[in-house]
Amino acid sequence: MIYWFTVVEMVSMPNPLNRLLLLLGVLMLSLGQPWASTHASAGLTSGEGGGDLYLSCREDNDCVLTPTPIGEEVVSGQSSANTFQSETVTFEFEADPPQDHVALLPERIALMEIDFRHQTEAGSLFRPALDARLILGESVNDWSFGADVLPQTTATPYVLEDESLSLGEGRVLWEDEPLRLVLTFTLDRPGTWALNMRGASMLKFEVPWSIDLQTVDRDEPSSTTQPRSTNFEDLHRGALVGADHDCWAFEVETHEVLRLLVEWEQVPLELEQPHPVPDFITAAGRRAPAPEVLVDDDGSSVKMTYRWRALSTGDYTLCMHGSAEKVQPYVWSGIFGYESMGPTDPSGFGSASYYPQGAALLGDLNDPYTLHGQGLALLLLSLAMLGVFLLVALRPTTSYNLRFGMFIPGAVLLLLGGVLHPLWAMADEVQKEEEITLNTLIEMRLQQLWDVSADGVPDQTLSTHTGATWGMLDGETLRLKLTIEEAIPLEDGRWQLVVPELSSLRLDQAIFGQVAKGQTYQSDDGMLESQTVRFVLLAGRSLLLDLLMLEALLVVEDVPQSSVFHIETTMVETQAAGSFAAPAWGTRPESISAQEWVRLQGSLFPERISISLCDCDLDLLDVTFLASNGFDAGDLPQAWGLRNAVGLLPYGSVMMWSGLVLGATATTFEVQRASKAQRLADTYRPKGGQWN
Repeated sequence: MIYWFTVVEMVSMPNPLNRLLLLLGVLMLSLGQPWASTHASAGLTSGEGGGDLYLSCREDNDCVLTPTPIGEEVVSGQSSANTFQSETVTFEFEADPPQDHVALLPERIALMEIDFRHQTEAGSLFRPALDARLILGESVNDWSFGADVLPQTTATPYVLEDESLSLGEGRVLWEDEPLRLVLTFTLDRPGTWALNMRGASMLKFEVPWSIDLQTVDRDEPSSTTQPRSTNFEDLHRGALVGADHDCWAFEVETHEVLRLLVEWEQVPLELEQPHPVPDFITAAGRRAPAPEVLVDDDGSSVKMTYRWRALSTGDYTLCMHGSAEKVQPYVWSGIFGYESMGPTDPSGFGSASYYPQGAALLGDLNDPYTLHGQGLALLLLSLAMLGVFLLVALRPTTSYNLRFGMFIPGAVLLLLGGVLHPLWAMADEVQKEEEITLNTLIEMRLQQLWDVSADGVPDQTLSTHTGATWGMLDGETLRLKLTIEEAIPLEDGRWQLVVPELSSLRLDQAIFGQVAKGQTYQSDDGMLESQTVRFVLLAGRSLLLDLLMLEALLVVEDVPQSSVFHIETTMVETQAAGSFAAPAWGTRPESISAQEWVRLQGSLFPERISISLCDCDLDLLDVTFLASNGFDAGDLPQAWGLRNAVGLLPYGSVMMWSGLVLGATATTFEVQRASKAQRLADTYRPKGGQWN
């Protein structure tokens, strides 16, 4: 604006030559200082300061939300209200400039501070009642603040910090959607009121993501009927905005292999476009044969490679199609090549993709402690020995001292520790009716991801279910039974459990097994449907992270007494890890604090996860995983809902062996005593065998 006013004054000068020189000088200055023509982003955007909105009034009846403080410092007025006849003062602030980015709204507002003061004629400060309404697109949030009963010594603003937002109509704020704050103050006493601005009253959001469509959609063609002419091997940047149809026309040269490389920028799940195979059409209007498709999702972008062999040369049209209320930038380029063993060749995939067991194990795998269940052998031995001890103890000839001093205590110890204790433990090892196994948990998780990846599922539902830990939503209870064969010691004295099922778990087999249950998962041309591709990528990432978290949390304080463990914990909503496009671990056990969970998330989250899918003759899945190098035992929480199957008493085995030793000792003494008595009796027996 400074340069514009300068130019107006210069062109009014009488000398045409001076006017020309000055205009050229200003033009050169403006080119040398490109920042002079920029302006602050309007509405809500991500990045530093992009979520700050200041209450500003250019005039008394012209109030707006601006990215920087402008206008009046204070708007004030007089009130003649009283207890019987109140007055309301209403302000309406609308974003100016209006929302010009597509933004993902945060789940909470970081700060709302309103500095409104009401001073009575006697000089006392009161804070009147306030009704605040925040309109974010189609979502409306209402808050109420009560009025002060007693006067204040110093004025205090209305403040909301880290308050939940109601986003029932969706988390996406589109271009030109309303962004408005309405404040209604109810005055009940006469005096002077004042609304302080210029930074004193503001809204602050921590916007996780936004995009400027005018910037990213610069290469968009006009329509399917007017494709944009280009060179197939050039680099093209664009975006599918809503139900867009981006089409290009080019010539296909002689080749053995034609590759189309499309990289989709990471966007929130709510906005992610479907990624069907693009239309590849000849000049005669015929569609090219179905290509081989390789998909690689590394968490920062989705790279898709389409490969055709020996297409006819000539003119072709490439079209990519979007869906309504979706937006995603992309980059694409083509390659004419010849047969080779490159990174886009299906032979680069392994024959199997196993879960990388051990990524969350911190103990010494070379020194495992073998666990056993409560067997029948010791129980049967205890029953047999208990019968023997009781038989000996209850004989009329048994010494009273041995009977009550050793036999009875030994029998009691053996009954408690060798019979009742293992019976109780065996009952605790049985799977409860409401419990599930690990295999069932995996099947339920995959079914859940398959259901929410279907067309028509609300985007918020997809994001919530994908990010839920183990598929457990807020308020749901996880009840899981695990059979563990080994435990490994940790440096801090605790023990980490090793889940045997994870050593042989094939992620590809489990995921494609769920795909097969869907039956109709291929399109008419034999390619995987967009839902199937989306599910495979989501399931590969979510399942790996779920099992990684489970493996990390299987830690107990003491040496396990049984091979059976039970998990029972209620899950609560929490801050998710990962990115906004691929949330993870968005629920936590309620017994683990939010601070402990955030620390665990940050240290456990892998350095890299890449899920690659080959939609070729034999569907293949490849998982590239690089574990975090900052995860240690100090990041693990304490007790959280994992318990070992236990018997009746804490030292049942000790009591059993004590009872056996005591009973065996008493039996030995009794046998020796009886033998000694027999020998003594024999010395008094007459030689003829008859007593006198």
